[in-house]
Amino acid sequence: MGNTLLEFKNLVTEFHTEGTTVKAVNDVSFTLNKGETIGIVGESGSGKSVTALSSMRLIPSPPGIISGGEIIFHQNNGNTTNLLAISEEEMRKFRGNEIAMIFQEPMTSLNPVFTCGDQVMEAIILHQKLGKKAAKALTISLFEEVQLPDPERIFST
Repeated sequence: MGNTLLEFKNLVTEFHTEGTTVKAVNDVSFTLNKGETIGIVGESGSGKSVTALSSMRLIPSPPGIISGGEIIFHQNNGNTTNLLAISEEEMRKFRGNEIAMIFQEPMTSLNPVFTCGDQVMEAIILHQKLGKKAAKALTISLFEEVQLPDPERIFST
């Protein structure tokens, strides 16, 4: 398990509406290893987005609730944390700092009024307490790490 980053164990996420319960995610288990990319494939409404949102605890409640399972995050320092068992305050420390998500619809995650670099840098400055120059260097480095073409140009767009 030294290479494990995130483990989903028997995840159940439900939505309660008008006397009905819909299990959008039912007993889902998988492991994501460091450096690995996975694809979650399924028909529209099959629970792909709900699974991803559950990992960040971003399910709108009500009507949604993560009612079962565990999501275990393996930190670089060797500690493990069940993201479903910590307080919302503790979870906020992980979101954007240790764990982040790029949403499927770009207009919901990046504001076209601000540059890509400024939007990523904002999270870095908030969570890592870096100055603007160091945060810019780290942002460009991250763009390079995920193999964006011409990171300097993308930073300014």
